[in-house]
Amino acid sequence: MGALAILRAIPAILGLLVRAPAWAFNYSISYRRAKKLFKNHLIDQGVPKKAAEELADLFPFRMSDFIDAARRLR
Repeated sequence: MGALAILRAIPAILGLLVRAPAWAFNYSISYRRAKKLFKNHLIDQGVPKKAAEELADLFPFRMSDFIDAARRLR
């Protein structure tokens, strides 16, 4: 990799380092909101509260799932 390519890559890398925590935080907030909405829909449809909470815990793609997948890529 040439020096010019490295110099061009530095701003992109720095931009990702700055933006990534905000993306993770926004995803986490959105996940919690969607999970709560899912649980409330189940309760509105007549599912008992305890069962709705258990089903909501199965809501897919937690942030920890993505972090674990990224760690396994190393």
